[in-house]
Amino acid sequence: PTTPPSRFCNKYFEVPRDPSSVFTGRDEVRERLRDCCSPSGKINIQRQQKRFVIHGLGGSGKTQVCLKFVEDHREKFWGIFWIDASSVESLERGYLQVAEACGLEARVSVVRRWLSNAAEPWALILDNADDPRLDISRYFPVGNRGFILITTRNPDCQLHSTVGSYELGVMATYEAVTLLLRAAGEDNISNRLKRDAAESVVHTLGYLALAITQAGAVIRQGYCKLEDYQTLYSRRRKELLSQKAIQGGEDYRYTVYTTWEVSRQMIEEMLTEAGQDALALLRIFSFLHYEDSLTGWFHIS
Repeated sequence: PTTPPSRFCNKYFEVPRDPSSVFTGRDEVRERLRDCCSPSGKINIQRQQKRFVIHGLGGSGKTQVCLKFVEDHREKFWGIFWIDASSVESLERGYLQVAEACGLEARVSVVRRWLSNAAEPWALILDNADDPRLDISRYFPVGNRGFILITTRNPDCQLHSTVGSYELGVMATYEAVTLLLRAAGEDNISNRLKRDAAESVVHTLGYLALAITQAGAVIRQGYCKLEDYQTLYSRRRKELLSQKAIQGGEDYRYTVYTTWEVSRQMIEEMLTEAGQDALALLRIFSFLHYEDSLTGWFHIS
């Protein structure tokens, strides 16, 4: 007999792009998402809307984790909708794009109400909800249905979570080395000599996913060999961290330098005493070496 189709067969998949072809690791947060956020199968037993918040540094790979999640679990959701939550304008534009894709009236309130009443399981990704002045909850569909996944640099957004949150930090050494070798186009990522050379590079880059991916692109494009990257980096750091790969760049709009500049600008625009204090500290820290220079100071203070 023919197996009946799954009730959760995906109909709408409004996602901007696939995850990176060199996506590596992040097993812990992926397991959390799978366990906390997959549909239960019976809409009436979901007592509250499921909301999960991934927060962390710019360039740590939050968006990539979400892209990987929706790729892995697409068929569990009737609809998956992705909206850039970086500003009011981008949120409203994203909702109107959902309206167009689903044949709805082009109004944010109509799309929110449609999702609130949908009997089928849906997921809404609100990506880059970084602006502390923007109350992202105003854009949640109301009620107990659906799953909302939020990415942000702002840890205060954790208050919106109902099924959990996760701080995505720098990568573990093994994962970071593997990512660098994949991004660099190395054929044998198990080679001990290659892994030792790569370990020195990822340590220099602070195990930050975006910086590692950019370094891999520099090596892959033939600017230098893996073994020579640190020498090149010591002489041309700003140029390397400002460089964006064309092939395999995954459409991410920031480089390492611009990622940090955006964060600084957001603090500057807060116009609060705490914001000005933070900027003053950043100026002081810019004169210090990044290793082992700050932790003790904070303990003493």
